[in-house]
Amino acid sequence: MPDDIRMKRISAFFQQELARIVSRELKDPVFENKLISFPEIRVSRDLSTAQVMVSVLGNHSVQSVVVQALNKAEKLIRHEITIVSDLRRTPVFTFHEDRTMEAASKIDKILNTLDIPPDDESSGSDQVN
Repeated sequence: MPDDIRMKRISAFFQQELARIVSRELKDPVFENKLISFPEIRVSRDLSTAQVMVSVLGNHSVQSVVVQALNKAEKLIRHEITIVSDLRRTPVFTFHEDRTMEAASKIDKILNTLDIPPDDESSGSDQVN
């Protein structure tokens, strides 16, 4: 249990630092005027690797370009995090597209196409005569 808490704290620290680095340190125009977030980071127990899910407000192609640019800048990102952290080891970051919002949107569209009659609370079997 204490190890899980530690891993959650490390993941939260990485989320915060990645947001700072992307917004202030990386000068690539790919990152300008984009809302980029890191909703989930899975860090290995030995801190050797970290799988980072990346969410970008916009279409799929924008997200793909941002993820590619982050993977190219991984060494710089790792260096920046090493400077500000007190961890013995800084993991190798691998960035992946977060498709959660896309999947949720598809599910929402499917649910909106269903023809489900509304609940009629006035005509139920709960009425007592």
